[in-house]
Amino acid sequence: MKKLGLIASMVSLISLWNVTEASASSFADVSSSSPYLSYINDLGRLGVTDGVAPGQFGPSKTLTRAQFAKFIAVAFQLKDDGSSIPFQDIQSHWAAPYVRAAYQAGIIEGTSASTFTPEQPVKREEAATMIWRLAQSKGIAAPAALKFQDSPDAWAVPAISGVLSKGWYAIDARKSGESWSYRPRDNMTRQEMAALLAQSMKDVPGSTWTSTASDTGTTQEAALPSWQQTLKDNLLKQETDFQIKLNDPNEFQQIKSYVNALLADNDYLHYIYHGMNYEYDGVATVTFKVSYLESKAQTDYVSEQAKTIVASITHAGMNDFEKEKAVHDYVISHLAYDQTLVEHTAYGGLSKGTTVCQGYALLTYRLLTEAGISNKIVEGDAGGQLHTWNLVKLGGNWYHLDTTWDDPVPDVKGRLMYHYFNLTDAQIKHDHTWTGTYPAASQDFIQALGQEVQSGTMNAAASQALLTSTGLSGETAENTADSISAVQALLQRGISAGQSQIIFRYKSSLGSAQSVMKTALTNNIIMNNNVGRVTYEFGADTRLTGYTSLTVNITYGS
Repeated sequence: MKKLGLIASMVSLISLWNVTEASASSFADVSSSSPYLSYINDLGRLGVTDGVAPGQFGPSKTLTRAQFAKFIAVAFQLKDDGSSIPFQDIQSHWAAPYVRAAYQAGIIEGTSASTFTPEQPVKREEAATMIWRLAQSKGIAAPAALKFQDSPDAWAVPAISGVLSKGWYAIDARKSGESWSYRPRDNMTRQEMAALLAQSMKDVPGSTWTSTASDTGTTQEAALPSWQQTLKDNLLKQETDFQIKLNDPNEFQQIKSYVNALLADNDYLHYIYHGMNYEYDGVATVTFKVSYLESKAQTDYVSEQAKTIVASITHAGMNDFEKEKAVHDYVISHLAYDQTLVEHTAYGGLSKGTTVCQGYALLTYRLLTEAGISNKIVEGDAGGQLHTWNLVKLGGNWYHLDTTWDDPVPDVKGRLMYHYFNLTDAQIKHDHTWTGTYPAASQDFIQALGQEVQSGTMNAAASQALLTSTGLSGETAENTADSISAVQALLQRGISAGQSQIIFRYKSSLGSAQSVMKTALTNNIIMNNNVGRVTYEFGADTRLTGYTSLTVNITYGS
């Protein structure tokens, strides 16, 4: 693989305000700078919580078992079906209806055969287990077990792995290398529960969030305060000059946090947003001036083009894996990296054919979204420069997809590369880093394809076609060589079969590609199979540390 030498330019979320810390929504004890703000606001707007007292959420307070039962019962609309439950200590407790509903749904268990102990704190691993139990009852598939620094109890590992793989956490979980820190035996706080619950509600069927989805699949949120709705409408329409009316002067202090939360939930808007200034008249009116990297007309052009493009590159019967590849191939076939660093948008890429990584990620995002594939834009660092790429969700698993780094400079027409196609966190971390909170990508893509075939979700022919067309068939165990003799056997097998291209990987400690090929490709193999010309490309394997990818091109005849 050819290493990229790109200077990636991007525009991240720019906060141009100088305002003091203030309340979040109606909860005066939640800071506007809290990383849990948007989750708490979501639960409040959806009617899942009204706090521990008027205007108080109690974000740092320990979550009790009774509170957990109410959170989960309200969020997922669980109802008491009238059947008996064994707990003798909740009969007169305020949470009794919620405990009954959650128990009847198979989500919670008692602390003994006859007690629930409603005021007992909930451990973080217990909360993850109960949420994951609900998720699996709704058909959410279990991912591979993750590695942990802080050793959760064995019974909790599948659930915590599931929660992390789905991205249902905030700053309360950390990853270092390939291992996670979840603090499994710590008591869960109410704000941590807000992050866990709000994000799971978006993915798990039956919640007050997912059950309000429209026929088109668009989530309908609970009604916003009028000033927030007006601000949201103007930003989504990419208005540059507008005013909003406040009902309460204190709402002015909430503008910064609300805009940040809105942009965090709208990736395309986030990465075409350039900056904002606003002024308050001290009474009720706030005047805004906002700039964007794309005009509304340009963004509309991108949306219309996305519809046309997706219709032309996909067809009925394609699965999401095939659609994603079609999007990947379109982007790197039609864009070239803008070495002048002028174009930063999807519009620039579509109209001029060149853009930087931000434009690649934006166009990839828009096309995948149009194709019905969930994805996010990741902001981080790659090769020592600021960089953006995508996370894509396929078959319930998240993968890193970097169309920029699969389209290296200089641009070569017709070249398709898949070195950064559906990588895990561990695989991409060798040259990409990020500090934001994103869903964990822990499932190996090639293994996932095998699981799709075993489950009957994808037929074997489609899986093999995908592996072959991406060159990832060379990334399988049977095409991995740990010795020179194994390399020789792979070459012999391919040449004997008359293959014009042989793709495999070998242990880098065997030597340089030149020395390995010189030793393994013997005169006997060449002469006995009428080999005329041999060329090869190589690079560090992005999927298996310590291995080199080798693509050997064979021409037969003299």
